[in-house]
Amino acid sequence: MSRRTYAAALDDVLVPMGFKRGERSWSRTVGTMLEEIGLQKSQIAGTTANLWSKDLATEELLRQAIPWKRPLDLLPSVYRIGTLMSGNDRWWKNDPDGPIELAEAIKTHAPSFFEARRNLEDQARCFGRAEPRWKPGSTASRIYLALTLYRMGEMEEARAVLQNPPKTAPASWLAQAESVRKWIECASEAK
Repeated sequence: MSRRTYAAALDDVLVPMGFKRGERSWSRTVGTMLEEIGLQKSQIAGTTANLWSKDLATEELLRQAIPWKRPLDLLPSVYRIGTLMSGNDRWWKNDPDGPIELAEAIKTHAPSFFEARRNLEDQARCFGRAEPRWKPGSTASRIYLALTLYRMGEMEEARAVLQNPPKTAPASWLAQAESVRKWIECASEAK
């Protein structure tokens, strides 16, 4: 009897949920949200899965605001399944039950993960709306937050989110944040 593969186990769970399989990932679109689960393999650590989603309407605004940057490079957050399970990273290695355990973890945790990011208010919360200041490494989240707030009609808050970036942020990130801030200014005036 052959051992079950991780991909086959994830197919059994994800295809009935409406996901389509790529090479090592499964994705679906719900409304304007692209939701994806990617299988990650490491010779050292084993196998795990990463989950992420992005709002395609917000990404279109991002393309307009930063026309020289590929939006995927700015993906604000990717979560490993172990983080959703227990708060700790989790990899399966040389575990005959690994494929079934990983598939069950996805079946249990992925639906609520994706659902909690589908509306604009939830997206703003996930991007750190409650954070009054920039955190180290938060430029991508601040950019997505500003554009999400713009879509919500919160123009003042959208502009304020990108003010006073840390001087320690890389110049390329500061240029992107400034480009988005200026785009929001112009788009707000045009409304």
